Amino acid sequence: MFTKEDNQILDRILNARKTCRAFSGEIPTDEEIKEVIQAGCIAPFASIDSKAVVPFRHFFVIKKDDPRLDLIDTLIREQSKLDLEQRIKDEETDTFLKENGAGVHKLWQHVAECGESTFPNPPCFIIAAEWRGARRAERQSLAHMMQNMWIKATALNLDFQIISVTENMVDNQAFCDMLGLPTGKYGFLSCVLGHAQNETTAQHPRATTEIHWL
Repeated sequence: MFTKEDNQILDRILNARKTCRAFSGEIPTDEEIKEVIQAGCIAPFASIDSKAVVPFRHFFVIKKDDPRLDLIDTLIREQSKLDLEQRIKDEETDTFLKENGAGVHKLWQHVAECGESTFPNPPCFIIAAEWRGARRAERQSLAHMMQNMWIKATALNLDFQIISVTENMVDNQAFCDMLGLPTGKYGFLSCVLGHAQNETTAQHPRATTEIHWL
């Protein structure tokens, strides 16, 4: 049984969770990285799809100054450029995309064209991969994984940033080859793990919601 005090601690951790946009050069310890990844390992998954391949879930850890970070950045930029070109074509015939997809359009354009790195030499970059399966439930599983990892990182006094554009690398052969995974078979999501550059690092505002009792 969990106590009231246990729940208060959980509430503190949940409310302390935040997005970091600027990291110091300090690399988390291997033990801290393992603890964060373990939290992702126990996240929910599509049980039917998971029976198709073992292992169905992978984590790739790349630390600061690894030359593969530059390769990943280049591949993501190239893929974002292709995605943006396709997006522009789709918007010509899809009014909903044109009117409601400004945020996605802006993100891909920024990643493809910005002169800065997508994730400037992060202290620790973690790529999570989930078997896609017939149900295509990998995005839900990856979201569960990242949430678990984010909460665990917060409990360890580490800072966290999700790199969402990695999810577009599913069919990128060079990216999949680098990870040693078959192209098109795994969904991806990634994050940066480390310590904030300073305590005043800007954070995203909390989401606004409303509860409806029906």
